[in-house]
Amino acid sequence: MSTIIENKSKDFVAHPEGQFIAIARDTYLKTRPNPFKGQQRDRNDPSKGIDERDEITELVIEFLTDHEVEIDGKKMPGYVRYTATASVAENSNLRKFVQGWFPGLKEENFKRFDADALVGKGAYITVSHNVDKKGNVWANVKVAMQPPKGSVLPPIPSDFVRKEERDRMEKEVVQVKEVANALPAAEEDDLPF
Repeated sequence: MSTIIENKSKDFVAHPEGQFIAIARDTYLKTRPNPFKGQQRDRNDPSKGIDERDEITELVIEFLTDHEVEIDGKKMPGYVRYTATASVAENSNLRKFVQGWFPGLKEENFKRFDADALVGKGAYITVSHNVDKKGNVWANVKVAMQPPKGSVLPPIPSDFVRKEERDRMEKEVVQVKEVANALPAAEEDDLPF
C-alpha cells in the first residue's frame, strides 16, 4: 500500500506587475543574516573596507493595492511590500524611495525618521517581479509616488493588527503557556468533592 502525502498548501500567486493605487498598512523592522559578511563593502572602492556586520536590519513597508484578489470568496485588496536596509543616509535606497514618494521632505526630516508616519499614507506604486534561483516569482515595490488627486485608496481592514502588536501578543501567549506548564498538576486527592 502506498503512503500518500498531499501538499494542501495553496498555490501562491504573486501580485501582478504594473502601476497601482495603494495605501501603506504597516511598517516594521526585521533582521536577517548578512550574506555579504567578510566581503568588500564596495567592489570599486577598497578603501570602504570589509563588511563585518553579522545581521542586516531592514525596514518593510506593506502596501494594500487597488488590485483585488479573492480570498475565501471575499474580494480583498492586493498585497505587496517594499524592503530596504533600515538606513536613511543620503545615498540609501530607503531614503531615495521615501523622497520619491514624498518629494517635499527636507534634510531635517531624515535626522530622526519615523517610519510609522507612513502608515495610512496613499501611494501610486510600481510593482515588478523578481525570479529566484528556484523559479519562484516575487512581487516587489520598486517606486512610490503621490497618488493622483481624487484617487480612491484601498481601505485597511478594521480588524487588521500591525505586526509589532501581533508579535507582542504571541509572546504573551507563550509566556502564559510557560507559566501554566510550570504549575504543579492537581492530584485527585486535592479535589474538594
